[in-house]
Amino acid sequence: MISVVELLKFRKYPIESAQKELERIQSFSLDQFESWKEKKKWETVRFHFENNPTYQKIVGKYLPGRWEDLPIIRKKDIQGDFKEIVSHGFDKSNLHFGSTSGSSGIPLKFAKDKFCHSMTWALILDRYKKVNLAPSDLQARFYGIPLGFPSYQKERIKDKFMNRYRFVVFDLSDESLDRFLETFKKKKFIYVYGYTNTQLFFAKYLERKNIVLKDVCPSLKGGIVTGEQCSEENRAILEKQFGIPMFNEYGASEVEFLAMSDLTGKRWLSSETVVSEVLDSNNLSVQEGGSGSLVFTNMFNKAMPFIRYEVGDIGAISQVKDSIQEELLELNGRLNQLVLLPSGKKAAGFSLYYISKYLMANLKGLQEYQVRQLELDTFELDLVIDGPLAPNANQVVQEAFDKYLEKGLKIKVSKLDQIDREKSGKLKHFISHLRKD
Repeated sequence: MISVVELLKFRKYPIESAQKELERIQSFSLDQFESWKEKKKWETVRFHFENNPTYQKIVGKYLPGRWEDLPIIRKKDIQGDFKEIVSHGFDKSNLHFGSTSGSSGIPLKFAKDKFCHSMTWALILDRYKKVNLAPSDLQARFYGIPLGFPSYQKERIKDKFMNRYRFVVFDLSDESLDRFLETFKKKKFIYVYGYTNTQLFFAKYLERKNIVLKDVCPSLKGGIVTGEQCSEENRAILEKQFGIPMFNEYGASEVEFLAMSDLTGKRWLSSETVVSEVLDSNNLSVQEGGSGSLVFTNMFNKAMPFIRYEVGDIGAISQVKDSIQEELLELNGRLNQLVLLPSGKKAAGFSLYYISKYLMANLKGLQEYQVRQLELDTFELDLVIDGPLAPNANQVVQEAFDKYLEKGLKIKVSKLDQIDREKSGKLKHFISHLRKD
């Protein structure tokens, strides 16, 4: 097993420099921090205005003098040819790449420069340490996995290096959960990590069996929920059935590791690396503590312009007196529902994320999608695609559902110009119309 720091150093990421920079920022007084932050955010804006073709087009001929006049960026604004999206001076050797379907349902390939990605890991290491955990601790990971051969093997290798055991969440039948429990009895896990609803489903399974997870796995010290909302009620269920404190992680992989709760339950934003804003429907700042659209700026990413970037979540933020950090008071993100299938198999709604990644790789021009389950074996899939629907689109969709859910499902595919949003303006990427008894 290799530590995160050692792995990043081996891959030529400047993690030690990033950790020193984070320590320097955290040593600032409040006045020093505010002065540094003001300079840093404008330094990043000017860099992209001068070096990023996409940002130049978004901003226009002249750079505004007020922060509030900078344009709001959405996923659709930074999709397309990497030659246009990535700033001049960067190539594959000094970039970190990733992709996400995101909570808005819009697929996105993104890039970060290596120092920016190192700052993210410096933050993660710092926040985990504050709750007495470390990413190198043996992790029970409740997560999906790409099922295509190269990607699957890559994730398994990463799990081995990162000291993680992955519980694949595509099947949540009792038989599968029985196997999960047996693994916990055999391995000395330090913490659990993964999707909120999947961990909650496992906790309710334990509740039915009158089992506390720490009783069968005494080495457990804590748990982290991520990827989906976790209400206080659900956190209480998790803590009761797992027998450990649970911490709430919030992030948008294209932007940053955005927030994490501490030992008291407060969620602290990553103020050392991001500018956080809460805006109303007119893109004006709401009163402190008020709810609105969450918009973030990564002050360290010079590869792509995540500047005043709308992540698609609704939340509220509070400025904490005499602290450089802000508190994420509330988060009204999207909860993923459970997918029930004819075989009796139950899959996390987040399985649709992997279907979207498969479609993104095999259907050119995919911009948005929405899946609706009408019956146990019947789904409707709406696609917004730039250009005509490929002749093999139905076959590609069927392959994706066969791979990540199960074979024999009926799927109706429709190409739309746009998909209706919820009242909040967000796009719900999975809707179940099954009757809930």
